[in-house]
Amino acid sequence: MSNEIPSWPRVQQLLHDIMGRWERKEGRKGLPGIHDYEWATPADLANDEAMGMKFIEPGTPAEETALIVSLRKGFGSIPRMPMGGPFIKGEEIDEISRWIDAGMPE
Repeated sequence: MSNEIPSWPRVQQLLHDIMGRWERKEGRKGLPGIHDYEWATPADLANDEAMGMKFIEPGTPAEETALIVSLRKGFGSIPRMPMGGPFIKGEEIDEISRWIDAGMPE
């Protein structure tokens, strides 16, 4: 396992790729109004919300952020995201987690 801190373009690509795979599987775009699916900047991602929860709260350890929890296992009755899969690989979630803990560098 690498401890390398990924760059924003890598994190952005991981998230865009998983949404692209989900859209191909479902045959449709994500539902508008739930949350965005294209994030231009780290701030766009951090400030986005899903299920009424901000994706990344400042000062919160990555593994406790709504983004990482939703990608790993989901919240209560809300399933792991993207809903129904395909899911992002654990190693890729680890990359995103390291990036958050490193302060979300561009």
